[in-house]
Amino acid sequence: MLTNRQFKLVWNFVKILIAIVLVGYVFSRTNLNEFLSLHEQILPAYLIATFILYACLTAFKAFMYHVLLQQDTQYLRVLNVIVLQNAVSNFFAAGAGIASYLTMLKVEENIRMGRAGLVFLIIKVGDLLAVWLVMLACGLIYWNQILNFHQTFIFIETIIGAGLLFFFGMLFFRAPFIYAVSRLMSRFGLTRFSVLRQSIQGFEAFAEMDPKNVSMIVFNACWISFFYYLLTLVWMIVSMYTFDFQAEAWVIVFVSGILQLFSMIPINIFGGIGVAEATALYMYPLFGVDKNELLPILLGWRILYYLTNLFVLIYLPIYTVFIENKIQPKN
Repeated sequence: MLTNRQFKLVWNFVKILIAIVLVGYVFSRTNLNEFLSLHEQILPAYLIATFILYACLTAFKAFMYHVLLQQDTQYLRVLNVIVLQNAVSNFFAAGAGIASYLTMLKVEENIRMGRAGLVFLIIKVGDLLAVWLVMLACGLIYWNQILNFHQTFIFIETIIGAGLLFFFGMLFFRAPFIYAVSRLMSRFGLTRFSVLRQSIQGFEAFAEMDPKNVSMIVFNACWISFFYYLLTLVWMIVSMYTFDFQAEAWVIVFVSGILQLFSMIPINIFGGIGVAEATALYMYPLFGVDKNELLPILLGWRILYYLTNLFVLIYLPIYTVFIENKIQPKN
């Protein structure tokens, strides 16, 4: 039987292999000349807006954690943690990004990992609720255009709806329910998965909190996450239009919802490279987008995505040189 370390190595190798295969497939179908001439399609106004919006998204994400942690945290220090977490998640692996988030909040802000994990979990639930609602609206709008996707769409919406019902059910029967789930996960060895192990810590912290406090955190997480997701969709639309992409905004919103759901599945690495491109390559043609025009844009968008992530990393040296020493240390 594989040890936890061996299992992680094997699983990361599998994820890298999936990414390489999918990227190779997309690249092999792309006309190299069209890709090399893609820069001629770039619209400067949308390009600049893409970088500004991504910086705003990062700043707002830090604000979200700053508010929901409900402790005397320093926003600029939390922003430093979030910028680093995003970089690790998008350039390496999501699990490593989560680990860096938990560790740095413990070191920088003296926040227990259980509580930090709980806030992370609640925010993810808020994200999922926002994606579910927006996808439901888009699905109804484009129902006649996604005939081949009906069964999959209904299945996805049903599974997410059941998961949300499961979570909100815990609000009313928290302690016995959460401890029972934690024992079952430990008994069947599911704690070898880092995401599930961190979820257990969050569940246990969840059970110990005051009911009113929990309800307030969940309520705030839902409306803040919904606003954050709307801002994410605006960024996604603008970033695709940077390459003069010929599709309606609502189409981009719908496909982005599918991509957002795939990003939550632990098969992604390096910011979802390969998986996102292959999914988009399947989804957009359902709405009449030409595959030959789409392929170079997907590769161009991937490069732009990494560039925007590098752009916000500018904050790290700025924080270290000009801000860190001016912030009162956390006791």
